[in-house]
Amino acid sequence: MLGTAAVTRFEAAHGRLRADIEQGRYAPRERLVEVDVAERLSISRTTLRAVLVRLAEEGLVELEANRGARVRSFSLDEALHVLEARAALEGVAAAKAARVATTAEIDAMGALLDEMTGAAAVGDLARYAQLNGQFHAAVLASARNPELERLLNSLHFPLIRYQFRTLLIPGRKSPSLDEHRRILGCVARRDPAGAERAARAHVAHVQATLASQSHPESQSHPEPAKRAIGAAASG
Repeated sequence: MLGTAAVTRFEAAHGRLRADIEQGRYAPRERLVEVDVAERLSISRTTLRAVLVRLAEEGLVELEANRGARVRSFSLDEALHVLEARAALEGVAAAKAARVATTAEIDAMGALLDEMTGAAAVGDLARYAQLNGQFHAAVLASARNPELERLLNSLHFPLIRYQFRTLLIPGRKSPSLDEHRRILGCVARRDPAGAERAARAHVAHVQATLASQSHPESQSHPEPAKRAIGAAASG
């Protein structure tokens, strides 16, 4: 049985490596060399292996017999399937937010939306993506449902490599802003059914936009923007 100190080291290492993967320090399909990663995290290889097992259970890495671990890569089809599930959960979160969000929380969402509008106006897509993630996180937090938050967070990583591409589609920024405005409008009016429909429609539009890209790997985006989407929930 692990002692308190060992558990603390394990949890700290797990959190750090998970964040590194989610923020793009390690690329999809990149092999995680145990010696290098353990040294960077200042942990033993035994502890690292336990961390990698946890990350494999969470779907972030793949463990291969006699070959170690590598960062999991999600296909476009897998991302589209994740978005189907995410649409339902985002709808539930928005509906609950419409019921229980405080005035201060709704005002904070409005402020984020104003910043998103400004970022879109000057073409700062990296900032827009970051604010987009904060907006969705604010809606989720205001729903006050820890289990819903856990489920949505578990669906975040498979979408990271695809999120920014939807915003690169010509003409996508304006509809995206309108979709967020509709979500906020319904939450502010205390309209749970409307909020759920608006949130589901938003994710469905993201899904349709992503599905329209027949060659996702051929597109690229700047590194700063790529890092910024680590916090984004949907486009």
